[in-house]
Amino acid sequence: MNLRRKAFTLVELLVVIAIIGILIGMLLPAVQSVRAAARRTQCMNQMRQLSLALHNYESALQHFPPSRLEPDDNPIPSGITANPGAETAFQSWTTLILPYIEQSNLGDNFDFGEAWFGPGNSQIIQTQLELFKCPASPTRDGTDPYHVIGAAAGDYGTINEVRPKVYTDVLGVVAPPEEARLGVLSKLQRNKINSITDGLSNTFMLAESAGHPEVWVKGNRMTDAEFETFLDNGEDKVVRHNGQLVPTEGVGWADPDCGFSINGAIANGLDKHGPLMINAINISEVYGFHAGGATFATADGSTQFVSETIDPQAFAERCTRSGGEVVDGL
Repeated sequence: MNLRRKAFTLVELLVVIAIIGILIGMLLPAVQSVRAAARRTQCMNQMRQLSLALHNYESALQHFPPSRLEPDDNPIPSGITANPGAETAFQSWTTLILPYIEQSNLGDNFDFGEAWFGPGNSQIIQTQLELFKCPASPTRDGTDPYHVIGAAAGDYGTINEVRPKVYTDVLGVVAPPEEARLGVLSKLQRNKINSITDGLSNTFMLAESAGHPEVWVKGNRMTDAEFETFLDNGEDKVVRHNGQLVPTEGVGWADPDCGFSINGAIANGLDKHGPLMINAINISEVYGFHAGGATFATADGSTQFVSETIDPQAFAERCTRSGGEVVDGL
């Protein structure tokens, strides 16, 4: 008796392929969602490590470090920068806490007697430190091409203060005095923990400003047209260099300009003093690559994910250490 081997017909094979395609299409968003959640969790863990390092620094020295050490008037020698006449502060909080983030070798070899970009420190600041890079950032190993050439990029910065025009132009109120607008790690001073009178758990200390050395605006890389609008608005912190749009400063994890003051942005992200406080632009503002918001560390050492739709007044209240506001939970 002849036995004939059964096989799939062409129609049956196409049906199977179609079913497999549908299943993959159904599973892919779930897989992407899990990956995004994992990256956000890792980002929060990294920021928690940084905030705990700051607390260990405070325990050892009885104060938090300044976000920037010494005034912003140290000229960068030509050859180190592509920006003639560039200036920067002397040191950053990031280099001061190296011994507290299991980077004692780098910290012990860092020469605090010269500027952060000095020849004795160049190899250290070019070292990629994963702790300073958000896992969701599209640029995992970027370096500064313009301000301090070769400095390894970082994604986390300090909130130094809230600018007066946030109060006058955005919130429509009288701007409080400078002391009431300062952040936890304000510039050029030793920051005592008892100066945080609004409460440690109520006050943001660190935030994401990710994606460097690329310039990002509302989820996309800045276009040429947006760059022209940015310049027309009087902004000067982006430059075209070697055919690319790059920040003029603050790219490196060791750069004192990696911290920022809060200005807010308008709807298109291209001008300051608007109600958008998160994910408008990654130039001197809070910017993350997590859907719907960004990660923050508070002054008590914990971390929070904050929605990009946060009310600007509530956000400003969370950024100042001694504004005297009654802060509601987010």
